[in-house]
Amino acid sequence: MDDLYKKLKEFGQVKLNEPLSKHTTFKIGGTAQFFVIVEETEKLIDLLNYLSGEGINYYILGGGSNLLWQDEEFEGVIIKISNFKFQISNCELIADAGVLLSKIVIEASKNNLTGMEWAIGIPGTVGGAVRGNAGAMGKEIGSVVESVKIWRNGEILELKNSECDFGYRESGFKKTNDVILSATFKLAVGEKQNIAAEMQKYLKQRTGRYPAFPSAGSFFKNLDIKNWPGKVEELPEIFRERGKVPVGYLVEQVGMKGFTLGGGKVADEHGNFIINFNEASQLDILNVVEEVKEKVYNKFGVELEPEVEII
Repeated sequence: MDDLYKKLKEFGQVKLNEPLSKHTTFKIGGTAQFFVIVEETEKLIDLLNYLSGEGINYYILGGGSNLLWQDEEFEGVIIKISNFKFQISNCELIADAGVLLSKIVIEASKNNLTGMEWAIGIPGTVGGAVRGNAGAMGKEIGSVVESVKIWRNGEILELKNSECDFGYRESGFKKTNDVILSATFKLAVGEKQNIAAEMQKYLKQRTGRYPAFPSAGSFFKNLDIKNWPGKVEELPEIFRERGKVPVGYLVEQVGMKGFTLGGGKVADEHGNFIINFNEASQLDILNVVEEVKEKVYNKFGVELEPEVEII
């Protein structure tokens, strides 16, 4: 263990037995045997090559905003990606995986670039957002990604948008061991005043809708209206227009808002937010999740699918 600790220090700051609850927005998680904070892309590549070559278990952590972590110890190395470089050239914005998504939105607006306003207020990093095809307000990040640079089994590759297999809250990166190093976004020139107004509009829409307690954001994927088993014409018109049935609506219809088990709770403000209400464990949250899934299935005949990654 001492030899591994010394070796890991070549790549970044190393912490032993680090509580992962400090690094996830859910504030839930056991300890990591080794926790390495890597600030340079080249160091990240070297570390990935070393760990994969030695067969050492590792997990990539970005902003920790879409994760429900295990309560047990993680045996191996957690890599906290903290590379923060970005550059803007004409309508292209290139950002390292560790750059906060909110930083990208603000820098784009400063340079009169439009296309990312909807992402204001979304937590997490560029790498995590691209991997999960993060979205809000009917928009998603895959629509503005031009290319993604990745590490794949010792090789550095650049994938075009069409090679990323983006879908609703999905991408091909979720199905592989590829590690996102950076992403290039294709934006458009806009009027500064209009961009600012759009950002304010989206911020206003978010205000008061989301709980103050720790969570991972929307827990379940909204349902494609094409798969709705009931009469589509009976659904609210706005759902039919957007092609999605919001899970928050379904949870409200089965009376589960405010439902509490242990330290986990369905938020009063939003039925698709499950919160760490009182020092919840992963099991507390999963118990709430199962109750919600069962109630929704019994009433509507639909199976809810988590958007949050459960470790």
